[in-house]
Amino acid sequence: MTDFYTEIFINASAKKVWSAFVEPNQFFQAFFSADIRSTFKIGDQLEFAGLYEGNETVHIYGKVLEFEAGKLLSYTDHPGPMYNENHAVLESRVSITFEALGQAMRLTVTNDQFSENNPMQADAKQWYLILSNLKTWIETGQLMKLENQ
Repeated sequence: MTDFYTEIFINASAKKVWSAFVEPNQFFQAFFSADIRSTFKIGDQLEFAGLYEGNETVHIYGKVLEFEAGKLLSYTDHPGPMYNENHAVLESRVSITFEALGQAMRLTVTNDQFSENNPMQADAKQWYLILSNLKTWIETGQLMKLENQ
């Protein structure tokens, strides 16, 4: 796998989908109690941080590359220090576009520009699980029951 690309359609308002993705204490709490932290200013830090085995940790971090509220979020993506010793050199780019289609939203997710020998490249397929769970949570208010959560 070189790059990851997918689209997903969510039956919800633009505001609800955007908020679930970028607001603190929203959807990413479902993944290792992570919370998105950023000013969302271009060049500023972005983190998905939370608890792991009772300790605060950064799961993913990077820099904001592009940001247009309600429409676009793009950032560099590094695995947190607990996942890989050389996390600082393991980089890729994540770009997410949000497009209203009537009363629904289309999210387009691209994860590309992987640094050489980046093990996260093989794990990019986890986006399917994250996005499926996001869709379920937004549309039903419940998370999928997953064995590892």
